[in-house]
This record gives sequence, structure tokens and C-alpha cells, in this order.
Amino acid sequence: MLTVRRAPRSRVRLSATLGSLESVTALVLAHLAAGGEVPSVGWLAAFAVLVYGASTVVLRERASVRVVLPGLLAAQVLGHAWLVALVPAQHPGHEHAASAFLGLTPVMLGAHLLAAVVTGVMWVLRRRAVEVLLGWTEQGVVPPPAMRRTGPPAPRRTRTAREHRALAPTRGPPAGSLAIA
Repeated sequence: MLTVRRAPRSRVRLSATLGSLESVTALVLAHLAAGGEVPSVGWLAAFAVLVYGASTVVLRERASVRVVLPGLLAAQVLGHAWLVALVPAQHPGHEHAASAFLGLTPVMLGAHLLAAVVTGVMWVLRRRAVEVLLGWTEQGVVPPPAMRRTGPPAPRRTRTAREHRALAPTRGPPAGSLAIA
């Protein structure tokens, strides 16, 4: 019998919020390590909302990590390029990258890639944690002992008087006679 078990994936708000905070923190730290400046709080909040939305889709298993993560990385890189193109005067940390396309040096691309990898690992670990917790609630692997089935007793035929006479012993007095010795 096939049993479909629905995993409780509808409640992912807390995991998605934590994942969003982890991803934005990784993005900020990687951005600073690459020599850039931290974007304004508004842009970070917008990116946090984007990561939250992606996290809910991934953690509810409506899309694969392999599908959503490249899109998130592209959003990071495009957001970075957008910020540099919008206000280059407010990004003095990107002056060294004047020769690079929109401030996207290899180090900065590596920083964004690292932040995306942190997000992907977080999603995979959270999905695995849910699987492990659900595994603890499953029934045991060993099947319960089954009683040996014994069928109903075989029906026995009752012999009629005629059959009794036909099966009379061959030694001794005749079965139907009243002989007295």
C-alpha cells in the first residue's frame, strides 16, 4: 500500500528569516573583505526581502536550490552593478575598480559568489535538518510481529452406518450378528 506523507513544510517563516539574516550578513562581510563599502540599509533590506522570498520557495521545496541559487547570485551581481552605476560618487571604495565593468572586479565577484555559496549551504542544511527530524517520527524499521495464522480446522466427514458395516473388521464375529460363543 502506498502512503503519501506530507512533510510540514508550510511553516518556514522562521527558517527563511534566519536564512535571510545569514545571507545578508555573509554578503556584507564578503563585500567588506573584498574592499567595497556596505550599501545603505534600504538596499540591504531590499536584498533581505529578496532572499526571504527565495528561502521560502526553496525551504517549501517548490524549487530546487540548483535553480534558485544562480538567480540569487545574478540578483546580487546585478544589484551591485546597479548601485555602482546609479551613484558612483557615493562609492569611493570602488574607485580602484574604474577599469572593471561597473566595479565588478574578480575579488568582488568572488565575494558575491562566496555569499551565494553560504546561502546555498544554509538552504541544504536546513532541508536536511527537516528530513532528519521527520525521520525520527517515522515508525520503526522492524515490522511488528505477526501472529501465525492457523486456518479453521479441516471439516471431517461423519460416517454413516452403511460405511461402518463396510469397514467391519475381517476377523472375529460378523458385525451384524448376535452370535454368542
